[in-house]
Amino acid sequence: MTSAALYWLFALAITVHNIEEGLFLPTYTAVIPRLAGRVTPFVFRFALVALTAVAYGIVAFAVAGSHSAADLLAGVAVVMAINAVIPHLTLTLVLRRYAPGTGTAICIVLPLSLLVILNGFAAGTMTVQNLIIAAVIVAVTLFVAIPLLFWAGSLTERRLPWLSANGAT
Repeated sequence: MTSAALYWLFALAITVHNIEEGLFLPTYTAVIPRLAGRVTPFVFRFALVALTAVAYGIVAFAVAGSHSAADLLAGVAVVMAINAVIPHLTLTLVLRRYAPGTGTAICIVLPLSLLVILNGFAAGTMTVQNLIIAAVIVAVTLFVAIPLLFWAGSLTERRLPWLSANGAT
């Protein structure tokens, strides 16, 4: 499989995973009080769509030959691999209840994440140092971006209530 095909497949896996989370996670967290979020389903899905779009952008640049984008994509792969185990698998095991996203995370995203990382090493374009730096950049960016995306989603929901399935919330 070419790197380009692997990268697009990885983006598709992220999409499928995010769709599963978007469809089922809001209801799941609503029935488990200690997991109840402070965001509406619309706001959560808004953030998922934005993050998915960013993943496709990174893939597009990596496929176009950007080594920085390929390194960043490997960083995304590290974060997604960690995400498969913590929180998805961990929540499923601790709560003894399927956590939405666990199946796609473990069965699709985790293997493809590992393939993206190994592909970089096999191609000779990835170093351990670059992988660690990229993973830290992605993790820190997500740590900052997710609250900002929740804020933007909340603002969007208030200003354009017709976009939300529930109307104004």
